[in-house]
Amino acid sequence: MKSAPFLFLLGLLGLVTAQTQDPALLDLLRENPDLLSLLLQSNEHRAPLVKPNVVLLVADHMGSGDLTSYGHPTQEAGFIDKMAAEGLRFTNGYVGDAVCTPSRSAIMTGRLPVRIGTFGETRVFLPWTKTGLPKSELTIAEAMKEAGYATGMVGKWHLGINENSSTDGAHLPFNHGFDFVGHNLPFTNSWSCDDTGLHKDFPDSQRCYLYVNATLVSQPYQHKGLTQLFTDDALGFIEDNHADPFFLYVAFAHMHTSLFSSDDFSCTSRRGRYGDNLLEMHDAVQKIVDKLEENNISENTIIFFISDHGPHREYCEEGGDASIFRGGKSHSWEGGHRIPYIVYWPGTISPGISNEIVTSMDIIATAADLGGTTLPTDRIYDGKSIKDVLLEGSASPHSSFFYYCKDNLMAVRVGKYKAHFRTQRVRSQDEYGLECAGGFPLEDYFDCNDCEGDCVTEHDPPLLFDLHRDPGEAYPLEACGHEDVFLTVKSTVEEHKAALVKGTPLLDSFDHSIVPCCNPANGCICNYVHEPGMPECYQDQVATAARHYRP
Repeated sequence: MKSAPFLFLLGLLGLVTAQTQDPALLDLLRENPDLLSLLLQSNEHRAPLVKPNVVLLVADHMGSGDLTSYGHPTQEAGFIDKMAAEGLRFTNGYVGDAVCTPSRSAIMTGRLPVRIGTFGETRVFLPWTKTGLPKSELTIAEAMKEAGYATGMVGKWHLGINENSSTDGAHLPFNHGFDFVGHNLPFTNSWSCDDTGLHKDFPDSQRCYLYVNATLVSQPYQHKGLTQLFTDDALGFIEDNHADPFFLYVAFAHMHTSLFSSDDFSCTSRRGRYGDNLLEMHDAVQKIVDKLEENNISENTIIFFISDHGPHREYCEEGGDASIFRGGKSHSWEGGHRIPYIVYWPGTISPGISNEIVTSMDIIATAADLGGTTLPTDRIYDGKSIKDVLLEGSASPHSSFFYYCKDNLMAVRVGKYKAHFRTQRVRSQDEYGLECAGGFPLEDYFDCNDCEGDCVTEHDPPLLFDLHRDPGEAYPLEACGHEDVFLTVKSTVEEHKAALVKGTPLLDSFDHSIVPCCNPANGCICNYVHEPGMPECYQDQVATAARHYRP
């Protein structure tokens, strides 16, 4: 009978040989099993962990048609497109809402915003909102910590700041399971923060803050170099935690306006400013993957790349591209909810294109599944683990998808059919063009940011589309001949509503005294040097916009 130590070494031999395809090394190990212990001690390329690292990359307001890999005709290809080619690119990727705060709450928790309470008369957390993502909600960071992961975050948060004072940071990410929080925007990057001189003469310090963890370090902040700050923090986190499993959340300020890029990327894209921004984000993603490879952990790291919702159509060339889909940000049309969705795991996920339905809410369940932990059973999760979709090519766990605006159910997808109960007005391209000058938006606005009211139309019976034949939602189907579809829609909605417990609305409790302010005596301006100006290649468009701009 073989001894236990021998059998143990034999098992380790099998583990090591399973991780290499070098014939010479395999023969050497088989002939000299005593070398195994020395090999294991000296080998810098450790075998993949049982628990893979998880990296979640989120773009801001990126449309489903913005990437070359998703069909944009003039955007230059970049590293994200390489991930799409070598990973799994989904054509039916969805988010939990079509605006920032509720969508990001769904990403963090795996639950629809209507369950969480991230809705109200306003649609996002503002700097003077007293509430934030409820601590009763389990975030993906908290779930991964329970599974033994280190957790880190950089970039845009937009899930609450303060509660009772301007400095308490009650709702910042470190209170939601993140061990490391680097440079972050607790609110957002918007026109209010423009420091180029195009949209504003001076950024609004009451809306524009840069933090490191819970410390306000710049108010307002310099856009130039911002992506590099986020990226450097992400690289440092990987370096510090590469020996153990980790979860890293990188929420880029790209692509949401105001648009910005460093000197290395300005005037490099034939698409203009938006393309420059996207090329800079490609570069940041490549640096993150390069760091994984440098530490020999790229094949033990699953990367999700998504957007938080569709593009802001009213921003013309600055707003992004929804491809063939109707609508955009704030809409329950496909252009608002359907996003680029790429999953990249070298050596584990086979390259391909999937038409299965997946959602941003699936990421927490999938990460927990891969990390060997389970989610609580005391609440309903709208996200499902898509591990088998990724690894085995299995069918989606989703037979339906619900489109909400605030707490209003606007539409439901059942299989290939989508039924609209309410639709928001969407302008034609010509009408949008009237608000543009040389491709630049003339004002900061939404044509319809409502969930009910004058710009919203109710439909009874519902407006029905076949998304396989008509993904642009241009040709409603007649009720006659589709009676069985309407019955399925009706029963699906009834079942959903019967199990739905709406959260308490969180977005309408305000107190302007809690707005972050680094130095009231200086107009809340700290560590900021105003250097307005646009690269020369943009000057013609800037001049055209300036002649027509309506602030």
